Amino acid sequence: MHCLICYESTEPSTTWATMFDAEDRPVCSSCLEKFERIDQVDHHCEKCMKIISQHETLCGDCHAWQGRLEEDPLTRNISAFTYNDYMKDIMAQFKYRGDYELVYVWKEAITETYDKHFGNQKLTVVPIPLSDKRLRERGFNQAEALAQLIGHPIQNLLIRTHSEKQSKKTKLERILSQNPFHTRKNSPHQILLVDDIYTTGTTLRQAAEVLRSAGAQEVFSITLIRS
Repeated sequence: MHCLICYESTEPSTTWATMFDAEDRPVCSSCLEKFERIDQVDHHCEKCMKIISQHETLCGDCHAWQGRLEEDPLTRNISAFTYNDYMKDIMAQFKYRGDYELVYVWKEAITETYDKHFGNQKLTVVPIPLSDKRLRERGFNQAEALAQLIGHPIQNLLIRTHSEKQSKKTKLERILSQNPFHTRKNSPHQILLVDDIYTTGTTLRQAAEVLRSAGAQEVFSITLIRS
């Protein structure tokens, strides 16, 4: 099999340890090493996994959310990778240039992160939706593609109205933006939201707020990246 990123062979040198490993490898070790796993970084925010200094427990963003909200609708976010330059390049190829198969590059990291932090909980997996217009433009929902890697049934509980891309907004504009989500269904009690990138946390909190209003008692999130 060939690496989905560099197209070099992903086959390891044959040893007794690898001879019977039938699982296809979607990414070579050289490309995989260029991503930075957050759990390999010394210290990060206990709420959202942003990298912070060792004397802190919460990042500035989470302190700001605590001051802004009476009750944070998002219980906790877990992320697999930092948003280094290499990740930015590969994410742009996946998300904006339609290279859907790249999602399998991150399958092992997503499943490991899920099993480590949520494996013993009965959570309903809910991907963050795109608006109908954005879905037509992109051809697929990157959050749903990532959610499918977890291997549990997905419930599309949220509906999203069209708005300007988050990447086009300033940090303040993102935080103050109107909630684009609604739901027509009652929510299960325990929810795991899935998205590609956690930036300010606004999108996930807006989704969590809607689901909490619809009956959810706890809303967690897992994202591929913490920027």
